Amino acid sequence: MQTIQTVRGIRRKHKQASRCAGSKKEPKQLRSARTPADGFLKHCFLPLFEKGKKLPEQFEAEKDFFDSLDVLSRLYGFQTVDVTNKSYPYNILLVHADIQKQFHKSGQDIELKILIDNDGIVKLTTKHCYNTGNTLYYIPVLPLYRLLQNRKQKQTAELLLSVFTYLYHIAGIPYYREDSSCLFYHYECMEEWIIDELEDEDYKGGNSMVAELNTASYYGDVMHRKMYNPYHLNIFEKRIENYNPNTVFEKDCLSVAKKAFLLFQQYPGCTIFENTSNQEFENDQGIIRAEQYISFIADTDGALYESIERVINDEFNECSEIEEPVILQIYDVQNKLTDKGLDFEYRLFPLLNEVCTLLNNMP
Repeated sequence: MQTIQTVRGIRRKHKQASRCAGSKKEPKQLRSARTPADGFLKHCFLPLFEKGKKLPEQFEAEKDFFDSLDVLSRLYGFQTVDVTNKSYPYNILLVHADIQKQFHKSGQDIELKILIDNDGIVKLTTKHCYNTGNTLYYIPVLPLYRLLQNRKQKQTAELLLSVFTYLYHIAGIPYYREDSSCLFYHYECMEEWIIDELEDEDYKGGNSMVAELNTASYYGDVMHRKMYNPYHLNIFEKRIENYNPNTVFEKDCLSVAKKAFLLFQQYPGCTIFENTSNQEFENDQGIIRAEQYISFIADTDGALYESIERVINDEFNECSEIEEPVILQIYDVQNKLTDKGLDFEYRLFPLLNEVCTLLNNMP
């Protein structure tokens, strides 16, 4: 596809108006030589435009563009700017700029483009993106296991267990004890490395690492069995209704649980990876896949985690691209369209941050 050359905006820096120094003299009264006109303030300036090598033929381009615009406007309920008296191609560019502003108001990263398909038809397209911010979305399970052992925090722990069960069963977050997960491989490699190092008599700290590995393995399986049971999902709502928080931590846990349950209700079939494979990369090498930075993990504290994190970061430093949630849409009658965009992702990823913050800062 070829891209129509869009508006190239020029931003000018405005200096802050300085304050005039006082004067003892009476200021002179100045008048304009004629009646001032406010036409300048009402005038609509056309966008700066860099012409491409070849503009599409006006009649066909305008018809195709406004047909595509009609599909987009009906889908999102947008009101478009009146460009009846504007010449080509400024009429198209003004509408493009206006719709882009309306997308910006959503608070999401949405890029609007004008494309020409292989048949020469002009269409509007959008690219919805969610920027994960180079974050490792690793949810530790051992803090929740320890909370489950505290009888005074039984209700709180069970509430969070329902959240974990939702994230595992519905949102589809991988578990590090499953051999299909990326973190399973890292734990396995770490175990082999520690065994090799233990054969070196000069190596110190091996026993503590072995203990951490055994804990991650044994109690990780215990938590996996708990999360695998759909019972914790079936009584999710009841646990929320019966929970009476007293401390700040408990109130935060209830807030997280309510947000997770709303996602469960409003997006029952949505998973965290359903929109991460929509990007096109030049090659398959040097790409950080979403499954590599989203997962349940044993713990995010201790020497074992630090070693795994170091290996992962070294691996990621060799990559130049990252797989993130993306939705591409072409606005015509042939495509199945949705106005939801990445609403689910814009709510789920911040929720994961909140969950990790809770678990890493438990009292």
